[in-house]
Amino acid sequence: MIYEAKCEKMGPDLNPIYPNENIKQVVYIKNVITNPNIIVGEYTYYDDVGGAERFEDHVTHHYVD
Repeated sequence: MIYEAKCEKMGPDLNPIYPNENIKQVVYIKNVITNPNIIVGEYTYYDDVGGAERFEDHVTHHYVD
């Protein structure tokens, strides 16, 4: 008998803005940035009680490779 292994993605859903809908001060950055010069990882998050959705307002330097 052959068993076929199912490979399911484990971990949090990375599509919503908020990793936890009950904590609106934390966002996944990739879901709120619009500037193509800002590159972030899948699990990168930002915490700001003053409005985490405004992450780009705090970016002051862009470095080129």
